[in-house]
Amino acid sequence: MIMLTNAAPFHDFGDKAFAVNASPIHAAAICRLVAYWADRGLTIRRNLREVITNIDDFVVAIHRQRAVGCGALETVSAEVGEIRSIAVAEHAARVGAGRAVVDALVAKAHARGLSEVVLLTKTPEFFARLGFEAIGHDQLPEAFTDMIARQEGRTLTGKVAMRRVLVPAPVTTEVVVPADVAASA
Repeated sequence: MIMLTNAAPFHDFGDKAFAVNASPIHAAAICRLVAYWADRGLTIRRNLREVITNIDDFVVAIHRQRAVGCGALETVSAEVGEIRSIAVAEHAARVGAGRAVVDALVAKAHARGLSEVVLLTKTPEFFARLGFEAIGHDQLPEAFTDMIARQEGRTLTGKVAMRRVLVPAPVTTEVVVPADVAASA
């Protein structure tokens, strides 16, 4: 038997949520969160198989060691990603779960080399606070509108289209040479 006597405590984020990449253990919680808001007409229901199959697209917000929010980033084209399936438990509405999820998805978009993310929403005020701008449906990337047209149950009707252009990380051309290598040259 192994006993941990000096184990590090779980990091305390205070009363704020933080986001992590989802894993299959989070799939049921993601389905519950999304279903709650789908029943209220604010998102589209995702089944367990779909969530597990696309688990690498998802992040979850954690608060007090529980999954209280989620969202996904679907790659639409080499340049465009769609943020979708944003859902936060009502009791976690004021702990930063939604912001943590969106920030993590934007970081995921950067890591994938995307130049912009788009979304459809009935709550544009929230996304505007996070740097998204409302755009006309005619300004959506063609790859995105083509994808929507192919997916059963998806429509632009009654939703605000929003976009966030991603600023590429600065490219550095400076070469750093370790001091011991420079001295021997």
